[in-house]
Amino acid sequence: MSDPLTSGLLSQDEVDSLLSMLNPSAEEEDSAADEMPLAGSLEVAGEVVRRYDFHQPDRFSKEHLRTLRMIHENMARRLALQLSTKMRTSVDVILSFIDTGPYGTFIQQISAAPSAMHLISVKPLPGRVLIQYDNRLADMLVDRLLGGSGKPGRSMDRELTELEMELLSSTTNDAINAIIDAWEGTILLTPKLEEKLTNPFFVQVALPSDTCAWISFEIAIGGSSAAMNLCIPASVLKPVTPKLSPQAWISGSGQQTDEEDLLVVRKHVRRHLDALYLELTAVLPGSELTLSELMSLQVGDVIPLNRHISEEVILTMQDREKLSGNLGTHRGKIAVEITELIEDPLITVQT
Repeated sequence: MSDPLTSGLLSQDEVDSLLSMLNPSAEEEDSAADEMPLAGSLEVAGEVVRRYDFHQPDRFSKEHLRTLRMIHENMARRLALQLSTKMRTSVDVILSFIDTGPYGTFIQQISAAPSAMHLISVKPLPGRVLIQYDNRLADMLVDRLLGGSGKPGRSMDRELTELEMELLSSTTNDAINAIIDAWEGTILLTPKLEEKLTNPFFVQVALPSDTCAWISFEIAIGGSSAAMNLCIPASVLKPVTPKLSPQAWISGSGQQTDEEDLLVVRKHVRRHLDALYLELTAVLPGSELTLSELMSLQVGDVIPLNRHISEEVILTMQDREKLSGNLGTHRGKIAVEITELIEDPLITVQT
């Protein structure tokens, strides 16, 4: 009967066989490379085993980086459309580069001066991603949003104020919309701005040794340009790693036609128009008064109207007749019940 403590030990021949597998000759390496089913993998006992680098866990492959480049080039185009609409000037957004490396190295590169950093959740994906604005870019965006020319002018060493950070949130919301559109062919995301910080050492989206993808955009406004950086930890993209291939992305998103590009532009314009405030006025025509009658009016005087209070009133927006309705009350307040939509011959609305 064999000893249970020594029954699992390897013989010297088995040890030599394993060592020879780890250090094959040059000819064996060439033949093994030809027989490998996947790049960076080995076939042992009929099973495919991928190589794993413990110095760079969750490493992005070249195929993943190509797909990320295509996705974020699409994001750059969409963000340029949105910023141009908001800034009322031409804004160019160009994908500068995509790199990978430890999160700690990324933080060291952006910690030279205080800057605006926004943490965004990207559900249903786990974790959060980081958007970082170069100080020069933050100054350009704030200046333009406040009606300026969009040129940097403040000291690059001081931190942004709460008001400036709040103004930059609107740009981050545009970036979020661009992220949704760019990733639509891969996964439907619902990003949300979670936190706003200025100190990079307080930003925790990954461990210092965790691998991240760094995506840098160059944004140009009025002849001046600066960088906006996007940091995505590998752990965030892990659930969609199988979809990060050029073939899967192209089949999911397809190549956009001119008509589809026009639809994207209309969607961005509609998104901004939906947030506009318009004054709605209910007009009940009164009688004509002479100047002497107007000057002699006193508190308590009554002006007769040309229309009975029970008749329809006209509702105007920006001095244009748009609706008609009936006067009434709702919860103790004067209200108007809409009865008809008045078509404006000068404006044609298409949905």
